[in-house]
This record gives sequence, structure tokens and C-alpha cells, in this order.
Amino acid sequence: MKKYSGIELMETVPAETAIIRLALPMAAAMLAQAIYNMTDMFFIGRTGDPNMVAAVSLVFPLFMISQSLGNIFATGGSSYISRMLGAKKIDEARRASSVSFYCSFIIGLLLAAILFMVKTPVLHIIGASDATFAHTDDYFSTVNIFMPIAAAGTVLSGQMRSEGATDKAMRAMLVGIVLNIVLDPILIFWFDMGTAGAAWATVAGQAASFVYGICYFLSKKTALSVKPADCRPDKTMWFQVLSIGIPAGLSNIIMSVSNILGNRIAASYGDFVIAGIGVQMRVASLYFMLVFALAQGWQPFAGFNYGAKNYNRLRKGFKLTLVYATALCVAGSFILRFFGDAFIRFFINDGPTIEAGRAMMHTFVWGLPFVGSQITLMVSFQSFGKSVQAMVITLGRQFLFYLPLLYLLNHLFAFNGFIWAQPAADILTTGIAILLSRPLFRIMRGE
Repeated sequence: MKKYSGIELMETVPAETAIIRLALPMAAAMLAQAIYNMTDMFFIGRTGDPNMVAAVSLVFPLFMISQSLGNIFATGGSSYISRMLGAKKIDEARRASSVSFYCSFIIGLLLAAILFMVKTPVLHIIGASDATFAHTDDYFSTVNIFMPIAAAGTVLSGQMRSEGATDKAMRAMLVGIVLNIVLDPILIFWFDMGTAGAAWATVAGQAASFVYGICYFLSKKTALSVKPADCRPDKTMWFQVLSIGIPAGLSNIIMSVSNILGNRIAASYGDFVIAGIGVQMRVASLYFMLVFALAQGWQPFAGFNYGAKNYNRLRKGFKLTLVYATALCVAGSFILRFFGDAFIRFFINDGPTIEAGRAMMHTFVWGLPFVGSQITLMVSFQSFGKSVQAMVITLGRQFLFYLPLLYLLNHLFAFNGFIWAQPAADILTTGIAILLSRPLFRIMRGE
């Protein structure tokens, strides 16, 4: 297979080849990330203790908040950097990369300090019961210390993708994933650390990925930078980065809050329900990650060609991404419908936990076929710097649909309504995304 540079893939290689070549490393990395997310759950599940599994599930939304903070600058910064590279404004791209890195690290540091000071009430708020509190505290306390590294590491990965170095982004993720997988059984079982061992394995992996990313950005293989001297923002940069990044980050934060609220409702049905839904979410996230990987291959291609005003290439890439993403989601819905039970049993062999996960899985698959077009449209708006449309889609799923439906359906139909909130939100959000897409097609026609 011929090797191309990131710029060649975005600028000259045929679109059908370029999109796949940009997406494949990210697909491999996202698959590995799915394994990464599942690793703690798998090894904790081997203990046979649903309370430990529930504890990991409860902390996961807080863990995702650090990713959300990173996404403000990973998504906003990467969109701006790709457009600047396409317009041949290399110095502007370098400064944007440095600004994004340091801002994410500082924000992560501040959030970690705040959460540490209010740890006990926060753990009660997210749904920890008397049976799960100690396990939840062990996992949360460790993960929280490394929140600045998790946030900044997300930015480093996004910036690698922004210049087409998706293979480097994949390697950074794989370094952390492999270390996490190796350390999990050692710390959980050999050292008998339980959820604390799972947490230390996770943060060790994050630190390893972070170090790999720093080494890459200090090398001469990139046009971008994490040097303090390049951290020189201006008003235009702030607007371009934050107008795209804040909606993306807020969407993930709202998603985390939604998961917390969902866990609180689930806790009313029993800690085993939290455990079952936590396992289901890890399995289902596999397909979300694959679609995001495809979209992240499309993102630098879209931003670069939009900046270069290559509209024919832009249209072709969009159509290919839309078809690939939809096909992937339709296939996933069938696989999870018929084999979802086996996936859940793989993690934990506890009857009530399996039943709760199965119920959630069998409703989730109805919304999955709609996710491919939703994510493709959302990432396209982000890539073109269209912040309003991107914000409506990214915030709409959680704020406009999921949260209201979560409480309404749970109130009306109890657990049977609770499990339908997510697929209903996916279907409605995709409808909104399609209604908003007219400006997107005008852009790709060069109007």
C-alpha cells in the first residue's frame, strides 16, 4: 500500500481513497479505545461484584467531563487548524495548536481542584449508594488527579488528526491502551486493589499517550507546536476556536450530566441496573466510536478542502462519508440486536445485571441506524466553521431531547420508558440535523 503524507491525502489523493486512509488509523484507534473503555469493566466484572461494576459506571460520566474539556479545544482547534493549513497559513495553525494545548491543561487542572474539594457530595449526586460509595471513591479519586493530562491528551490527538497524521494519533492511543490492558489484571487481582487498581491502570495509560503526543509535537515531523513561545492567541483565533469548540465541549458535558441523571434514575431500580446499563453502554459505544472514527477521517479532509475552496472534492468526500457511516450503523444495529446478550455476558455473569443490560440494548438498536447521518452532518458543520448549526445538533440531542424524554418517559412508563429515551433522542436529533443541512449543501456548491 502506497504511503501518502497527510497533506497529500487531503489535497490530491482520490477522495474515496483519502477518506478511508484518513479514517482507518482512527478506526483502529477507536476500536482500541473501545477496548480501553471496556478493559476496566471487564476485569472488574471478573470479580463477580456488581457493586464494583456499578462504581466504574458511576464514575465514567465524570471521566468524560475531562474529555469534554479537551474537546472544546480538540474540536474547535482542529477545525481551525485544518482550515488554516488548507489556506497555507502555517504560522496561524502553529499558534492555534499551542494555545489549544495549554488552555485545555489549565482548565483540566482547575476542574480537578474543584472536584477534589467537593468530592463527597459529588459522589452522592452521581448516584453512589452505601454499597457502592467506597468503590466509587477509590476509582474517582485517582482518575481526578490526572484530569489535566486527560484533557490535554485529547487535544494532542485532535491536532494530530487536523494535519492528517491520523496514524500518529492512533499510535498515541494504542500506547495508552496496551499499558492499561497490561496493568489492569496486575493491579486489580495481583495487588488486590479493586477499583483503585483499575483507576491507576487507566491513568497510567493516559499518561503514556500524553508523553507520546508531547514527543511527537516536539519533533520536526509536524507543522504544529506545543511550545510556550507559540502560545499567542488573538481575537480571531479565540472566536474561531471557541465558537466551534464550546458547543462540542458543552454537548459532551451535557452528555456526562445526562448519564449522571440517568444513573440516578437507574439507581432507583437497583445498583444492578446501573451495572447492567454501564456494561451495555460500553458495548454500544463501540459503534459510536467507529462512526466517530470515520467522521474524524472526514474532518481534516473537509476543513482542508473548504479552506482551499476545492468544492468538487468536498462534495464527493461528504457523500462517501455519509454512505459509509449509515451502512456501518445499520450493520451495527443488526449485530447488537442478535448478539448483544453474548457481549453483556462476556463482562459479567450476573442474572439481574444481564437482564437490565439486555433490555437497554434491545431498545438502543432502534436509534443506531440514524446516528451515522447525524454525526456526519454535525462534523461537517464543525469543519466549515458553522458554529450555530453545529451547536444545535451537538446540544440538541442531550438538552432538547434526551433529558426531557428521560424524565417524561420514566414518569409515564417507569423502566420501560426510561430505556427508550436514548433511541428516541437519536431519531429526533437526526431529523433536526437534516432540516438544518441546507446551508451545508450551499457551502459545498461554493455559493
